[in-house]
Amino acid sequence: MHLFACLKFPLVYQLEAELNNLLAGDRYLKPFVIPKPEVTVVPRAKDDDCLILASDGLWDVMSNEDACKIARRQILLWYKNKNDGAYSDEGGGEPTMNLAAKAAADCLVRLALMKGSNDNISVIVIDLKSRKKPKGKS
Repeated sequence: MHLFACLKFPLVYQLEAELNNLLAGDRYLKPFVIPKPEVTVVPRAKDDDCLILASDGLWDVMSNEDACKIARRQILLWYKNKNDGAYSDEGGGEPTMNLAAKAAADCLVRLALMKGSNDNISVIVIDLKSRKKPKGKS
């Protein structure tokens, strides 16, 4: 029991030190990490379905084409299967979130995890089409 306690504390100290280093930022990487984002301006087209903003955790395990196909399919499936509105109306005010786009983002995160992504995974999907379920059809 005493030996376990002696081994435990240095390990905890080392993990805390590494965590503090991550929280403070890896200063030794500064020469290799640029603070300027990579920006590409692309004109919108009528057939644009959605915009995906995501961190490396998604793009490390999935191509742009695959992510777009999956997001488009999830949005269309959401509209096909849901009878209620596309937007969440939390608090009775203005709509706050497109639930179809949220379903697509959630799906992309789950797929990135299933593909073994080892990086942070953040995904935002913006539905660029105004889609409304036709009334009277189920």
